Formats: sequence, structure tokens, C-alpha cells
Amino acid sequence: MKEQLSSGSLICRLLLWLSVMIVVFITVFVLVSDFASIVRLLAAISPGWIAVISGCVVFNYILRFIKWRYFLRQINVFVPLKTDLWVFFSAFTMVLSPAKLGELIKSFLLKSRMGIGVAKTAPVIMAERLTDLVGLIILCIIGFARFSFGGRTIVAAVVLIAAGILLLTRQWFWEGIEKAVSRFSKLSRLKGPLSVIRNSVGSLLSFRSLMITVPLSVVSWAGEGFALYFIFRSMGQEMPDLVFLSIFAHSFSSIAGALSFLPGGLVVAEGSMTMFLLSASIEKSMAISATFLIRAVTLWFAVILGTVIFISGNKKSDWQCFNSPVDSEPYLQNI
Repeated sequence: MKEQLSSGSLICRLLLWLSVMIVVFITVFVLVSDFASIVRLLAAISPGWIAVISGCVVFNYILRFIKWRYFLRQINVFVPLKTDLWVFFSAFTMVLSPAKLGELIKSFLLKSRMGIGVAKTAPVIMAERLTDLVGLIILCIIGFARFSFGGRTIVAAVVLIAAGILLLTRQWFWEGIEKAVSRFSKLSRLKGPLSVIRNSVGSLLSFRSLMITVPLSVVSWAGEGFALYFIFRSMGQEMPDLVFLSIFAHSFSSIAGALSFLPGGLVVAEGSMTMFLLSASIEKSMAISATFLIRAVTLWFAVILGTVIFISGNKKSDWQCFNSPVDSEPYLQNI
């Protein structure tokens, strides 16, 4: 009975977020543009174009899974392919969390299924996010040379990511944390997990690792930029540098959304993309339509896909990963 209730609550959460998003977009359509023009543009997109656009998004998922798999092997964690696919895509249910931190659910699902300590694999999620952002920044820098938009946001992202990687790879940083933890008796049990995290981070953010995973991130996120390009083409948009414009628009809005720390970057990602597209002389109805569709086939498709995959393959013990911190306390004692 508990599992059925949990399934229902997960679906209700998904429907609630979808409803909120639809209401927000409809409100924007009515306030700032010609609603009939937007509906006409979206309705004119053929199933063939939708297949191509979705293919670009799936291409992104495949490369990100390869990177996830590579990171696990870097810390000597070997998971059967079928289980690993289920864990990876099930985490998409948590895309609607600040900076995608909810994807830490992957570590808890691996503990549930494989008995692997959370402290061992949690750094992989952090490394995923860092290399994703580095890849997006590289794409933005390439595009900035052409469009000169959002320079301050890009610089802020570069500084934050560079500082983060620098700190996480310094021995004195971890020694400082361990000393701070040692001062509090209630936190002393974290010394063991911190040591595990420290060792994992060293492997994940090594020069060799970054030389493999950052290019993977660049190519994978360029895939979603191409999805936006094909959205424009499906609506009849033609202009010079449309490919570069699309990749930059998607990359910049993704960074802006991540830096906002809002769930899924909602509002900030959509707003920054639309502002850039308008500044690049894209007609208003088309800019809003393209923004709506790219978010639908990336963010919302991911949430729906993750929810369906999780529910279709879950076991009763997996639901404990979604419990509140209080309910999960016994489960988290041995991380």
C-alpha cells in the first residue's frame, strides 16, 4: 500500500509542476505576444521535425550516461548496465531541484540496489554538474565571440566553477573541513565518509579525467543546442549563424538557470533565452514558441521519462530514497 501511495504522490508532483509551467507560459503568451501566432507556429511543426529534435535530446542523454559510467569506473564502482541505466534515468525525476542537486538520488538508489555507500558515489553527481557547467561555459565563450551577450553572467560562472574545482582538488581544503568536523562530537561520524569523498573527488577531477569528460560535456550539450536549431528550422526560421545562435542561447540560459538555484532554473532559464533571442532579432512569437518547445523537450521530457522509468522498475526499498530526512535517518546512518 505504501508503494502505491508513493507512486501516486510522485505522479501528482509531476502533474502539479506541469500544470504550474503550462499556466506560466500561457500567461506569458497572453501578456507579451500574439497567442494565435504562437499556436500556429507550434501546430505547423511536423512529426518528422519532432523526431529529429527529440533525437538531439536523446543524444545528449546518451553521452551524459557514458560520462556517468566513466566517472563510476574512475572510483572503482562497477554496476550492471541494466541497473545503471535504470538508476541514471530514474534520477531525472529530480531534475526540478535547485541546480539539479536532487540527482543525488542516484547515490541513494545505488545504495538501495548495490549496497554502495552514498559517500562513495555522491562526488560523481558533483563532478557531473561541474563538468556540465564547464562544457556549457565553453559553448558560451565560443558564442560570445559572435553575439556579445551576457558577459557578466559568463564571467561569474567561470569564476565560480574555477574556484570550486580549485578548492575541491586542494589537500588543505579537505584538511580544513576534517579539522572543523573534529571539533564537534556529533559530527565525528562524518570523518570516515569525508575521507571517502576526498579520495573520490581526487580521481574524478584529475587532469586526465577532465580531459575526457569536459569534451563529452561540450558535445552532449551542443546536442541540445542543435535541438533548438531544428526547432527554429521547423518553424521556417532562416538566418546566418542560426546554429551558433541556437547553441549559445541554450547554453547561456542553462547557465543562468543553474546560477539562479531555482528548481529546474524555472523562469530564469526561459527569461534569459527569450531576452537573448529578441536581442538577436528573432521575431517575438517565434522566440517565445522556440523557448517553450525547447524547455518542453528537454526539462519536461526528462521529468516524464524519469518518472515513467522509475515507476516501471522500482522495488519497495527504493521508495525509502524519497522519504523526508527525518523518516530516512536510520537509512542514512551508514553512508
